[in-house]
Amino acid sequence: MVSPLYRQSGKGEASPAQLYAFFIEQVRKNLHLVLCFSPIGDAFRTRVRMFPSLVNCCTIDWFFEWPQDALETVSRKFISSIKMEQKTKEACSELL
Repeated sequence: MVSPLYRQSGKGEASPAQLYAFFIEQVRKNLHLVLCFSPIGDAFRTRVRMFPSLVNCCTIDWFFEWPQDALETVSRKFISSIKMEQKTKEACSELL
């Protein structure tokens, strides 16, 4: 049985080898991974030396600690649409 996605691609008849090649193509196009590492210490440096593609072939997003007032501002924005007493909203947004 031929996959509907393969039929939509307009590639015609499919042998098992062609279906497998199409599957691998789709996996490469759609597979995304998220890896989380702490940049502190020797472990990260060792991993980068062992696997240079972590730096050369990846997008790196560095996330730093947020200031307290920024965290409270964001929490107030998202809590504002919830129906509850104002006193409770303030307590929730200041909770850490």
